Amino acid sequence: MKPSPFSYHPAASVDEAAQLLYELEDAKILAGGQSLIPLMNFRLASPMHLIDISGLAELSEIKVSETEVEIGASVTHSQVLQSEQAGSALPLLVEAEKLIAHEVIRNRGTLCGSLAHADPAGEMTAVISVLNGRVDTASVSGGRTIEATDLFEGPLQSSLREDELIVSATFPKLGPRTVSSFREVARRHGDYAVAGAVSVVEYDNNDQVQSARAAFLSVGPVPTVVSFDDLLRGTRIEDVGHSEIYNFLSSQLEPHGDLQASADYRRHLAAEMGWASLEACI
Repeated sequence: MKPSPFSYHPAASVDEAAQLLYELEDAKILAGGQSLIPLMNFRLASPMHLIDISGLAELSEIKVSETEVEIGASVTHSQVLQSEQAGSALPLLVEAEKLIAHEVIRNRGTLCGSLAHADPAGEMTAVISVLNGRVDTASVSGGRTIEATDLFEGPLQSSLREDELIVSATFPKLGPRTVSSFREVARRHGDYAVAGAVSVVEYDNNDQVQSARAAFLSVGPVPTVVSFDDLLRGTRIEDVGHSEIYNFLSSQLEPHGDLQASADYRRHLAAEMGWASLEACI
């Protein structure tokens, strides 16, 4: 398939990209294009203009501070994987990136692009949700910060306005007594997950759970975050055990059925992935 005709605009700066996005009718931002271009090829999206930000040096940085990791909008998945600085500061980023599609797609696709795409089956939507991260945007009316809890509104729907673009995504670093793990099930390596879970568990000085939460992908219209605090705080995960955690998650998750899996089967898989990701944090 071929996309509908469109005009191509390589932006020279973020300000120019924002101005073009404001002025042009039916325009989309192009960073890696690994989500947008297939949609265009299948005529599921037909923007009249593409504004390319992939060459902007100001969006190509990975910044690590004492408290967080910031990823610029033109940074590809492969660049995150290859960043020793990011991997050391937040190993969960690397663990999640390894699960994304295949190398050729990771070489072009961008982390921020996957967030803007807002696919509830995307690994990065779950990671930024479980970490309570945020994105920063730019527009002609000024930038703003959108917390992860407010970013995703539905399948392929975000709270981004038509005239703004993501310029960076920020992920809080985990504390010294906090452990994370990502588990998912896909029909083939590189496919979208049928179900998956990413867990973050903080321990107190007695090695008991102080707080625990998980974000689930492919189980709803947006990433689903579940808190285990009432169930696990002051205990050990292994003392609570598989059955109780599985039953708890089964009561919390309301997945949809589709061609890959029925709702009941996806609920079962998601609950098992939730347990597996928690167990890996022991």
